Amino acid sequence: MKKLWFISCVLLLVGGCSERPQVTSYHVEDNQQELEKLEEFIADQEKISEGSAVFFDHELVVTIQVKPLSKFSKEKITKSFEKEVKSLFPDHKVFVSSDLKISWELKKIIEEQPEKDKVKKDLDKLQALSKEAT
Repeated sequence: MKKLWFISCVLLLVGGCSERPQVTSYHVEDNQQELEKLEEFIADQEKISEGSAVFFDHELVVTIQVKPLSKFSKEKITKSFEKEVKSLFPDHKVFVSSDLKISWELKKIIEEQPEKDKVKKDLDKLQALSKEAT
């Protein structure tokens, strides 16, 4: 009985951990090549459980959520991820955050898919929000 219990726990753990990150993205100019490149990159990250991104006028805003077992090294993972994204998109101004509130706000932008004027204002608001001390 104990062996059966142990085997089922291991299978559940392995099955739950093999899931690919959920990625949502929005490109104002509708450049599918850049979207696919970033989505594939985020999906290949082992320590990230979720990612969101918005491309706008050579600006890229990305939020990531780190898997629970990697929370202790969240800042290190975020900095490393930002460095890699900057190397993937050298002609873009890249902003990466692992803050949950910023992630929620970015998802709202992605769901609304607003026009260029509103996107710029919303992204500026997000970056200002990230600089606030909470």
